[in-house]
Amino acid sequence: MSFYEFLLFLHVLAAAVWFGAALLALVLLELAARTSDTPFIVRFGEYDERLAPLLFIPAALVTLASGVALVFDGPWSFTDDGWVIAGLLLFVAIFVLGVALIVPAGKKLGALAGGNAPIAELQEQIGRLRLLSLIAVGLLAVAIFFMTTKPF
Repeated sequence: MSFYEFLLFLHVLAAAVWFGAALLALVLLELAARTSDTPFIVRFGEYDERLAPLLFIPAALVTLASGVALVFDGPWSFTDDGWVIAGLLLFVAIFVLGVALIVPAGKKLGALAGGNAPIAELQEQIGRLRLLSLIAVGLLAVAIFFMTTKPF
């Protein structure tokens, strides 16, 4: 196995973990949206908050680092291969979406659930978080499409 093949394996594995974790969080969020069980919503928020530093962030960073290393080690270019640029831009967009919108929305949901907010208010915040999470999963899917098909 060459170093490039190892990097490619690491890149694909990390992207799969990142996408899988984001998809699982979206499914759990959907389950939370379909219930009026406040303790379940609180548990979801706790799990999601714990998963970020254990799964989301490391997987995203390994995906980025191995992708950059693949460009340096392989026949790719940061300036000539549009799919590389698109992948980096999507990474930044997903990162900003997560840090600026998803994390605060999750914290607000946890605060609302812990403060015994009315279920209607919880459902509204879940809807907001669900939309943001759906966008993040969609952007990840587009990034995976670009990385695998290299359309430009």
